[in-house]
Amino acid sequence: MALVDHDSWDIEYEGCERLRHQLLVYLNQRQQLNQKASSYVQLSSSIQTGIEQLAKDVKHLKVVLDNAITWETSPEEELQQRRIDWDRLTSQLREIREKFANSTRSNVLATSGSAWQDQDLLPGQSNPSRNTALDVEALKQRKTEMLAQQNEGLEVLSATLSRQRQLATQLGNEVEDQNNILDNLANAMDRVETGVQRETQSIGQVNRRDSTWGYWLVIIALFVAIIVVVFV
Repeated sequence: MALVDHDSWDIEYEGCERLRHQLLVYLNQRQQLNQKASSYVQLSSSIQTGIEQLAKDVKHLKVVLDNAITWETSPEEELQQRRIDWDRLTSQLREIREKFANSTRSNVLATSGSAWQDQDLLPGQSNPSRNTALDVEALKQRKTEMLAQQNEGLEVLSATLSRQRQLATQLGNEVEDQNNILDNLANAMDRVETGVQRETQSIGQVNRRDSTWGYWLVIIALFVAIIVVVFV
């Protein structure tokens, strides 16, 4: 049976990079939306979920790196590059978290400021900023594109989660196979030990039998020698 290659760095790292890139796309889209829009709320939820998943992936990537270092499955130059890549990915994850938190605070402050401006307006006056209107068809097209990009990002996130589940299942199957191999090896060792004991006992019996026959041969030889001396 072929063993599974546990050094899955390339697959894990590529998945982290895809998810990181998608999170940056979401953050840029989110900055262009009104905080009260439903798409803003959906993007915020997707970003939060993606950040949590990326944190888990980066943590698991460190485990893969540590295993490669412990078992020396890759050249030292490659391991050094992996350390650099992991440090950079960790720093990028921290930047994404800070950008998400800062944009959230900025939107809250902007919304609060807009509310105060509305309160300062006299009756019958309207906020000039709200009078700025875009073409309806352009807004619809833009919303359609954003929803399509969001769906694509969700598909990437779903694929990443599915890959994680597949790796976990594959690793569990490999551990089970290794346990079966160890059990078979233990049984084989028990059979070998039993055979060695049986052969040792047989050799002891042969040695004792040979010693008994030698003793009687000596007695017969002496008896024959005495008869020859007496009668001859």
